[in-house]
Amino acid sequence: MAVAQRRPVLALFVAGTVLCLLPCPGFVGSPAGRLSSSRVVARVGADYQERQSPRDADLPFDAAAATGDTVDVSFKKRPFGILRYTPGSGGKGAMVQEVIGKSRYPGDPQGQGFAAGVKGGWVVKTINGQDVQTEDFNMVMDLLDDEVADPRFSKSVALALEKQGGRKAQPAEAPIAITYATIPGYEWKGEVLGADWEPAHR
Repeated sequence: MAVAQRRPVLALFVAGTVLCLLPCPGFVGSPAGRLSSSRVVARVGADYQERQSPRDADLPFDAAAATGDTVDVSFKKRPFGILRYTPGSGGKGAMVQEVIGKSRYPGDPQGQGFAAGVKGGWVVKTINGQDVQTEDFNMVMDLLDDEVADPRFSKSVALALEKQGGRKAQPAEAPIAITYATIPGYEWKGEVLGADWEPAHR
């Protein structure tokens, strides 16, 4: 009687998620369907700047100088629709650089920033009442937990997180109340993403 041969199963364990590279019938409830999208929430701030590289138009800023007008925004869920943040001098604070330029449907989470009028050049001042204006950039990013990254970065994210020694902070609970502040006299020169913006164009 012939004995059926078992085929080896190769799986990646990334941030507590099983990602099968070959069919994995033995894993009940495999998240493969959720990972079919080309972009998934990375959930870490480690090595953020390596993944979201700076642009020529990014101008240096001092987050502590954000003493101008403030705007309060509440985000019901992640992601917020803010594509990129940059750190201030000394790696402190976080400034919004790119916001998705449309809301595709009512309640679109990735249209929240656009619907709330969030603009490039705004500095994150508080998150759920916690002053983060001059905190470490990676800490601010971990609190926001707002990155939508290509899943191909999963391995590098895990390595960067390990090298960093873990998260700088646990993600803030939703709904997330964020106060943004402007820098008097600062002239932001970044890109305003229009309604025709698509990820494939970048």
